[in-house]
Amino acid sequence: MPILFVAIAAMLIQQTVATSAKLSLPAMFPAVAADLGFDPAYVLLYTGANAAFAILVMAGCGGAIRRWGALRVSQIGCCLMALGLASAAILAQPWLVLPPLALAVMLNSAGSTVATPASSQILSRYAPPKWAPLVFSIKQTGVPAGLAISGFVLAPMAVAFGWRVALLGLAFVCVAIAALLQPVRQEFDRDRDPQARPRWTDFPETVRAVLASREIRGMAFAAFCFVGMQSIFMNFTITYLHEAHSFDLEAAGAMFGSATLLAIPARIFWGWLGSAFVPPRVLLAGLAVLMALSTGAMGAFDETWSKAAIFGVASVVSLTVLSWHGVLLSEAARLAPREEVGRMTGGVLAFGSAGQVIFPQIFALGLALDGFQVAYILIGLPALGVAAVLCAPERAKD
Repeated sequence: MPILFVAIAAMLIQQTVATSAKLSLPAMFPAVAADLGFDPAYVLLYTGANAAFAILVMAGCGGAIRRWGALRVSQIGCCLMALGLASAAILAQPWLVLPPLALAVMLNSAGSTVATPASSQILSRYAPPKWAPLVFSIKQTGVPAGLAISGFVLAPMAVAFGWRVALLGLAFVCVAIAALLQPVRQEFDRDRDPQARPRWTDFPETVRAVLASREIRGMAFAAFCFVGMQSIFMNFTITYLHEAHSFDLEAAGAMFGSATLLAIPARIFWGWLGSAFVPPRVLLAGLAVLMALSTGAMGAFDETWSKAAIFGVASVVSLTVLSWHGVLLSEAARLAPREEVGRMTGGVLAFGSAGQVIFPQIFALGLALDGFQVAYILIGLPALGVAAVLCAPERAKD
């Protein structure tokens, strides 16, 4: 089997399990909260802490990738996720909630966060430059696949067998994936530097390196806005439809779930388009404009909108806000020095994690000013700035 196919399959599997592990506790939070006796609304605190910790890991994992190799870092990530899940399942008790869940946040966030920079380092070596957007996009379908597993497998398991059993089962899968990746370690980690040493300064140095290049800086700005908009769509859409437009929870969930499924073929389609017909920067600029328009349209929903029209707008949001990842990551990898792909893509995604923290605050400001319409407009406006930045002529250096 050609080594590129092996790389895609291996990285798709590790991306899927990383996403499942990252979303496992939020998917089970109602059951966890009922068992441990706290308000399930604290899921927002959990996800916010996860995103904040991910900023540090994203921008700081480059040294580890250089020292041990991207595949070994992926394996370590799987083991960290397993430890995080197991710590929550075994240690969390009604009289001891915060320390085990805090430990789970740190271990799970660290383990799941390194998946994308590590896989980017590996795929950049084997993907033909022309087809890199498609290759990266195929790998990134592991994210919606992991989302589907969290919703359709882990949540029912928590109901049928208990949330602790579900978490321990997923922890076992994480360890098994780490073991299954071992046969390809020698090939995929040939570019590691055993003399390199991870340093505490890796985080600020990576941030400075990202900001020093105009082209990579543009990718970081795009990631900041796109991930921020994605977090709003994924976390608030069901609540918005239920509270503002009288959808019952089942109908709101069904509409949201149907729309998000479109992101799986959309990621592959945009990757193919960016590989074969449209320059990736131009494609990302066009997607940014569609994001801004469709997100703004979500805020315009009222009683005159049919369910079909609402679903149409939600689908456009899904086709753009949930579907850009492979194109952006391949472009960030192209712009980075070959031996620094993992570090630089991690730095770009650190800005994305910052957007995941900040955009809910922007959304909340819009709600306070004049309700959902202003809130959705506010989170869409930065995407127009992204389009303007990415439409500027590319240059190699500032």
